[in-house]
Amino acid sequence: MRRLLLIWPRTRDFPIYERLVPTLTIPYLAGLTPADWTVEFADDNYGEVRLDGGWDLVGISVNTMSALRSYALADAFRARGVPVVLGGWHVTFCPDEAAAHADAVVVGEADDVWAGLLADFGRGRLAPRYVSRNDTDLARYPVPRRDLLAGRRYATLNLVQATRGCPYRCSFCSVTTVNPKYRRRPIADVTAELAALPGRRAFFIDDNLFIHPRYTRALFEALIPLGKRWIGEASIDLADDPELLDLAVRSGMRGLLVGFESIIPDSLREMNKHRTNVAVRYREQIHRLQRAGVGVLAMFTFGFDHDTPDVFRETLAFCEDADLFCASFGVLTPFPGTPVFQRLEAQGRIRTRDWRLYDLQHLVHELPGWAPGALEAGVQWLEERFYAPAAIARRMVALRRFPKLLRPTGLYLHALVNLQYAATIRRRRRGLAVNTAGLSHAEPVSAAS
Repeated sequence: MRRLLLIWPRTRDFPIYERLVPTLTIPYLAGLTPADWTVEFADDNYGEVRLDGGWDLVGISVNTMSALRSYALADAFRARGVPVVLGGWHVTFCPDEAAAHADAVVVGEADDVWAGLLADFGRGRLAPRYVSRNDTDLARYPVPRRDLLAGRRYATLNLVQATRGCPYRCSFCSVTTVNPKYRRRPIADVTAELAALPGRRAFFIDDNLFIHPRYTRALFEALIPLGKRWIGEASIDLADDPELLDLAVRSGMRGLLVGFESIIPDSLREMNKHRTNVAVRYREQIHRLQRAGVGVLAMFTFGFDHDTPDVFRETLAFCEDADLFCASFGVLTPFPGTPVFQRLEAQGRIRTRDWRLYDLQHLVHELPGWAPGALEAGVQWLEERFYAPAAIARRMVALRRFPKLLRPTGLYLHALVNLQYAATIRRRRRGLAVNTAGLSHAEPVSAAS
């Protein structure tokens, strides 16, 4: 029986968040693999990659932040005579670059090409490139091999996907470029998968679970009898549909990751998100969700052409006024293949292709009116003030306005999430300082590393 090693490469030298949240990509890919292969998994965030395991084939899923590390791993395996396949959304956007480090690359989704690729390998006729149609019927969604994730300190293994793709066209988002066709799994399949998972908690990894109202309502009705508690992602306009919001809560929704991105209307128009996001309505929308018992993790991005140095103080004032459960703050990163990358590239404003810096923490393009380092310093200033101990305590008091949000363990969960986020920021800053000093996670691994 042939042996396949699947690797989830690390994206930074000091992985913190990455050690808590696993990937569903590897269990999914393992589920697509024919039974005559033995599949093993190495999470590089835990330092598990070894070169001397005697594998017949190695597969690495590559995103932009992990690209240089992935290439170093691929080169190291190939130097020892082990064939390597590279896939993932960075490879989809940069196939020629990736091909220099691989025996084969997968462009697009693996669903319709993976079995054929492995069959070609078995015949000794591996092609250099496999291109997906990106239109797989999700009724043939495989059973993810979650057993491969066991034994690590992940926060949960209960990751579930009900839909794939997104019809919105936000300029900075890779999702609509990789998956332009929005597709839905049969509801019976989703509920059966959820019912089989241990415990009551789950995380829907869908980019927006609320895009198709009829499907979403039917899914939530089917979830109610399971008694699960789940978090997911959505656009903020969900708050404007009281009936759907109530149904979502009854189905077990307890938290949402919401891409607010900006409180500046011109920046929202620049990113093509002004149809779903109306900044003057944010506060009331957040309060509707939190009154319903749904904690809001608001995600903000800085570095758009319409941002000014005042944006950080204005965003902090908004966050304090809105009584957010939690928030994240990042730098606009023009990932390859996205509309914003294409625009900035055409304007000659991309100033580096060091993929290690494409990490939502570094400004990699020219931003008129901003001195070097000023944007990153502003984001750091905002993070430090939002997650200062006094600010966390103030939000704990303010959240008492939302009794349903503070059902048993609510305040404890708020404190835990906020304190963990504050600690993550401190560790990440130390990691960024080390990287700035020259440490590279693109260094090859040793035989036993």
